[in-house]
Amino acid sequence: MTDKCVQRAAARARAALGEDFISCFYDRVESALGVEVIVVPLRGDGYSLTLGGHKVIVLAATGHWFRSNFTLAHELGHLLVEGIPPQDGKTAENVANAFAADLLMPVEIIRTIDWAQAKAATVARVIWDLGVSTQALGVRLRFLGIAPGNEARSALAMSTEALLRGSPAPAVAPPAAVTARMEYSARRRFPERVVTGLRRAVADGRAPQASLSWVLGLPAREENDDDVTPESHELDIDLLDGLV
Repeated sequence: MTDKCVQRAAARARAALGEDFISCFYDRVESALGVEVIVVPLRGDGYSLTLGGHKVIVLAATGHWFRSNFTLAHELGHLLVEGIPPQDGKTAENVANAFAADLLMPVEIIRTIDWAQAKAATVARVIWDLGVSTQALGVRLRFLGIAPGNEARSALAMSTEALLRGSPAPAVAPPAAVTARMEYSARRRFPERVVTGLRRAVADGRAPQASLSWVLGLPAREENDDDVTPESHELDIDLLDGLV
């Protein structure tokens, strides 16, 4: 597995996702790449799997939208980069991280910026436009051998939230836009196919009403003591697989 293979895979995915995909990343992944995205409360960051022949990525619901973006890009690397021996876990993780970096922070964009002279507002604009954290961008610059100037280095040392709150960052990332991204990454989400299948399964008696209520973010029906809302970390993959 060469770096060029990973870069080409990331470039193809980025081209398919289209312009400004980061604000609707989940939807573009489904419509352009054919990978379904589920967002639920999880203990970990996320994982990828295949359900009934469908490629699926499960993400943790979180207000840290930049973390969700990188996790989604990482899991896409597992699904879209071919030729990785399945038993080579370390290589697979390295490849997925490289894919995520190339997808979200392509070298041709990073190198258009004069990092030696870059201001804090420039750093804020880059992390907002690319949908990444200050930490991820700092790692990317070090990997590419780029040394930022003093102001950019100080900005990269800040947390992502703190940098975007600072002046003149509100002009770069208006508070309402930041809130919208937080809500997008924190909201429980299931593909329409899954919700429809689960609704039919409930109607046919093949699934408990509580499962559908949980998927929809509703309280379980109190009149049925057998309907127990699933715990957030106990997503019934076997049930979802049977809905295909």
